[in-house]
Amino acid sequence: MARLVRFRVIDGIAVVTLDAAPVNALSAPLRAGLWEVFKRIDANPDIKAAVLMAAGRMFSAGADIREFSNPASEPSLSQLCNHIEACSKPVVAAFHGQALGGGAELLLAAHYRLASPDARFGLPEVALGLVPGAGGTQRLPRLIGAERALQLMVSTSSIEAGVAHRVGLVDGIVQGDLGSGAIAFANNLVAREQGPRSTRANRTHFQDVRAHAAAIAHARESLKDNPLNAPERVVDCVEVAALLPFDAGLAFEADAFARCLEHPQSVALRHVFMAERKVDNALLEKDDGVFRPVVPMGKAVANRLRKAFLKAAENLVDNGANEADVDGAMVAYGFRKGPFGGRTKTESNSNVERKLIAALLVEGAACVDEGAVQRPSDIDAIAVHAISFPRRKGGPMRAAQTLGLISLRKDMRVWAQDSDNWAVPDLLDDAIKDAGGFDAILRS
Repeated sequence: MARLVRFRVIDGIAVVTLDAAPVNALSAPLRAGLWEVFKRIDANPDIKAAVLMAAGRMFSAGADIREFSNPASEPSLSQLCNHIEACSKPVVAAFHGQALGGGAELLLAAHYRLASPDARFGLPEVALGLVPGAGGTQRLPRLIGAERALQLMVSTSSIEAGVAHRVGLVDGIVQGDLGSGAIAFANNLVAREQGPRSTRANRTHFQDVRAHAAAIAHARESLKDNPLNAPERVVDCVEVAALLPFDAGLAFEADAFARCLEHPQSVALRHVFMAERKVDNALLEKDDGVFRPVVPMGKAVANRLRKAFLKAAENLVDNGANEADVDGAMVAYGFRKGPFGGRTKTESNSNVERKLIAALLVEGAACVDEGAVQRPSDIDAIAVHAISFPRRKGGPMRAAQTLGLISLRKDMRVWAQDSDNWAVPDLLDDAIKDAGGFDAILRS
């Protein structure tokens, strides 16, 4: 097995390098490697300071989200960040490319931060229905204040090195070789006998209690119509960062992370994230950060889903529903527009929702069985990007699992007596038999 963490000592400066291509994901083996290296650094009297950096095209894209479905392996990322922050030698983190999510939280745990001119820093966990779970909500506001920290975490956007430097997130931008610049910075710290600088001890931005409270109130007001769960939880965590001792704040954040992890929105958002990475590029392609269905295969599947959506909606109208109410119910559910094109939100209607999701499931299952797509999650990715199925619901196949496949099948058997829009497909029976549901099915 390749070594994921490289370690060498240059004139008393330990240089620790993440080396887990392609994106230095903070997997359990990598975390364990970092833990052991920093344990050695702390115990070695000949080491005076440490530089933490990364090989490859970026510092780190953060946690491997596939691990979220498994029992946690120690050290957790939060434990690792605390371990690095507690190092008795000054730790200088030097990053290039992107430092995202858990990668950004590693930087926050270091005592000093340097960036290359191309570097970007971001905590986009909200996009997965999560809060940062390794101290990000507690350390970031200590460094840049609640207002900027909330803007960064809730927006899910990243900031460039120059902005990070101006707001005090990084201590300097290194022109030229990043490693050489970081080692020189560390040597200067040693020469000036400047030791560790713990982020947890920094309460500068909490001294103005009114400003902190105002930032929290403003964030809550701006989120009052936001249907997502995670942004509110981020605000809660940043609020307590100024109110609780640091370790209590970490415990609060850990609880918020665990609750978000189990929330249906996070399950759905993580499902779509993985579906986008599995789908064949003959179905969906990414252009300037946006996924689009590909002609002819992706477009054909999108058109089939769109027609099934409309056909089921027309059946509802034939049986006494109002077009505007059907549209309004699906807009309330999260679609940008309803099957008839209406965009005005009305009352939620679980009967309309269940019937239209079930109709999409039937058509999606047909696409899988006919080989138009490889797997059910392909249907979800296409539905999100081609027919505006709400991302936070995960696509029709994932949404059906959230509704409960057994109860949905029971309803479909009744509805199918009126229309074959709801004829129960074999794929649904297979999904019910397997504990993994649709996610476990791959048609050859």
